[in-house]
Amino acid sequence: MWLFRDMFGCETVSDFVREWGYLAVFFGSIFEGEVILITASAFAAFGDLNIFRVFLIAFLTTVIVDQLLFWVGYKIGTDWLIAKFPKLEKSREKAFAILRKMDVKFIFAFRFIYGIRTISPIIIGSAKIRPRRFITFNILSGLCWAFVGCFIGYTIADFAVDGKFDSVPTFIAIPLITIIIAGIFTLSIRSNKKD
Repeated sequence: MWLFRDMFGCETVSDFVREWGYLAVFFGSIFEGEVILITASAFAAFGDLNIFRVFLIAFLTTVIVDQLLFWVGYKIGTDWLIAKFPKLEKSREKAFAILRKMDVKFIFAFRFIYGIRTISPIIIGSAKIRPRRFITFNILSGLCWAFVGCFIGYTIADFAVDGKFDSVPTFIAIPLITIIIAGIFTLSIRSNKKD
C-alpha cells in the first residue's frame, strides 16, 4: 500500500490501475504484482482496458525481467545482493533449499510463491542452472502466470456484472490450462532424463 501512496500518489491498487492503466500492469509484472494483474483484468472486463494488451504486457514484462535477473545471478552471484540487503538472506536460503530439491518445478513455480519471487531468478542463475533450461521454463511459467491472473480477474468481474461466466467460456479455458500443464509436465520429465 505504501508503495502506491509514496511513488504514485494512489491509495489503493484499483486507484493505481485506474490512473496508470497499462503502465500499472508493467510495474506489477516487475514486482510481486498478482493483485495488480487481477485488478487490471477486472478493469478489462468492464471495458476500461483491453485484456489482450494486459496479458501481453504482463507476459513479456515478467519473462524479460526474470531473464535479466537470471543473468545477473549467473554472472555475478548473490553475495553482493545480500551485502546490500541482509534481510534477503532468509529468502535466499529458502529459495536455495527449494531449488536443491526440485529445480525444474521451482523454476516453473517461483512466480507463484509470495516473498521470494523477485530474488528467485537471481538465485537460480547463481546456482548455475543451464540457461537453456531456465529460459524454457521461464517462458512457460510467464505464460501461465499471465494467463491465470488475467483469467481470474476477468472472470470474477464478468460474474460480478451479470452473474454468469459467459465472456470467458469454460470449454476454452479448461483445455488451454490442461495443455499448458501437460506441456510443462512433459518438458520437466524430458529435462530430468537428460540430467
